[in-house]
Amino acid sequence: MTSALQVLFLTVLSFLFVHELDAIRKREWRFFFARVPVSDEGAYWIFTALHAPLFVAILWYVGSPALQVGIDAFAILHGFVHLGLRNHPKVAFDSRFSRFWIFGGALLGAVHLVFVL
Repeated sequence: MTSALQVLFLTVLSFLFVHELDAIRKREWRFFFARVPVSDEGAYWIFTALHAPLFVAILWYVGSPALQVGIDAFAILHGFVHLGLRNHPKVAFDSRFSRFWIFGGALLGAVHLVFVL
């Protein structure tokens, strides 16, 4: 059972990572940097580069139960945030493909959370 839970958690994490790849394609930095005086190219660089230390930290602690619960909670909350922002003009995750990664990650995070708590 433990290995199945590990695979489930790694799938949650993979969904979030793929969503971040999609976020770069969809230029999500335009939402986060809308009020920051930085060029589109500069915002892209910052948004993308900040993911490297974030991914290192996540992968470093990937086996930590506390991190797993935190990632699960984040995936669920992240899904609700995207649901709330679905009509925002700077949020472009309107395709089934994009929604699959966002809401699939949220659903899998909820399932994993149920099993570990």
